[in-house]
Amino acid sequence: MKLLSFEINGAFGAFRDPSVTSNQTVYFIPSKSAVIGILGAMIGIPRGHSLDQLYSQQYLDLFSKTKIGIQMKSEPRKVTIFTNHRSLKEPKTKPFKTELTDSPSYRFHVLTDERYFSKLESVISSHRFVFTPYLGHAYCPATISNLEIYDAVETDPRNKETSCVILDESETFNESFSFRITPAEGSESARIIIERHMHHYTQDNELKRTILKHWIPVTSSRYVIIRDDKRGLSVFVKAQDQVICMY
Repeated sequence: MKLLSFEINGAFGAFRDPSVTSNQTVYFIPSKSAVIGILGAMIGIPRGHSLDQLYSQQYLDLFSKTKIGIQMKSEPRKVTIFTNHRSLKEPKTKPFKTELTDSPSYRFHVLTDERYFSKLESVISSHRFVFTPYLGHAYCPATISNLEIYDAVETDPRNKETSCVILDESETFNESFSFRITPAEGSESARIIIERHMHHYTQDNELKRTILKHWIPVTSSRYVIIRDDKRGLSVFVKAQDQVICMY
């Protein structure tokens, strides 16, 4: 398999938690559907324009043929701003809280079919994107850099190190799923964040969704996977000297 990998960063990020409606609360990392949206923007695939069809058929095709992996390279920091919004029910304004991630930086890893792979490689290497990529919102433009192409092979992750996000398939998807990680040797100060995301996946040619935990090593933190279970939504691949959870 060929793995496409690149860095993406910006001054701010706004990957919003959809379960919070009264204010804007954001995640430290994007969901898979957000990453597919970024990739689609680069090569000119629209998400969708009609109210009765949230996702275009082109977007769904890209989604079904693509697995992504994420490494968070920046310190987890958020900033909060307040703006005054006018209520439609009462003739007055009230403060609205908006969170943003401060200076987010990631490395995205992408496995996809040959057609999308070649398009992504072309636009990233030339920096000629069809739509401008951004980090969750149009006021958070993204910078793309350091494109790499690796040979990748599916691997058993047990007793191997990773610095990438690990998808936890337990709880709502597979209650019997179990895995365990521990800081790698020489990485006693390793830190990890756990976020619950709305996770989209395809099954029987349909887009489904559930809530799953994402285990996120912070910056250069390294973890050894002690135990891992049979996976239905994700696989581990080895590329160069790193093990990556692709989902």
